[in-house]
Amino acid sequence: MELTAFFVFALMASVTPGPSNVLLTTVGAQVGVLRGLPTLVGTALGTGMVLFITCFCLGATVLENDTVLSVMRIVGVGAILWLAWIIATAPVAHKATPQEIAPTIGLIPAVLLQWINPKAWIVSVSIVAAFMAADGSAFEQASKLSLVFVIAAVIGCFPWLVSGAALRHLLQNPTTARLFNLALGLGLAASMITLV
Repeated sequence: MELTAFFVFALMASVTPGPSNVLLTTVGAQVGVLRGLPTLVGTALGTGMVLFITCFCLGATVLENDTVLSVMRIVGVGAILWLAWIIATAPVAHKATPQEIAPTIGLIPAVLLQWINPKAWIVSVSIVAAFMAADGSAFEQASKLSLVFVIAAVIGCFPWLVSGAALRHLLQNPTTARLFNLALGLGLAASMITLV
């Protein structure tokens, strides 16, 4: 298994738009980079866990069962659309002090979100097909691929968190903040169109 090629693939998969990156942009805009780091780490760890499970044991079961695949798709799309609605309609508050701002999602929720994130599953299944070797230990391959993916995901998703934080000063204006929330919510919903 060529880990350098896999790292490049994982980095590109992580940096491209998707539900987690929209969420990270929103979190960055709400609480800044430092307080958004648990969400970033949770996103990377959650996707790494989905990848490990897919590589090690569930990949064939999920791929071979149309009913399981359909249910996962429906639940995943529904949850992402719900998250898009929450983001798009998020209230625009007065200028809050750092003590008043509470992260809307942290480490554990970000980990759990990946289990219903269609992009995480699609990327994981693609990795199984493209990077796993028929010979060798499935556990060892799953472990290596997952670890490399987590590292690449932290690097690839970090700019989304930073870009959200960079927009914080612009979002002090309630109209701009409302438009920002609406644009991110619509962008997240639009990312699900290809899965419907």
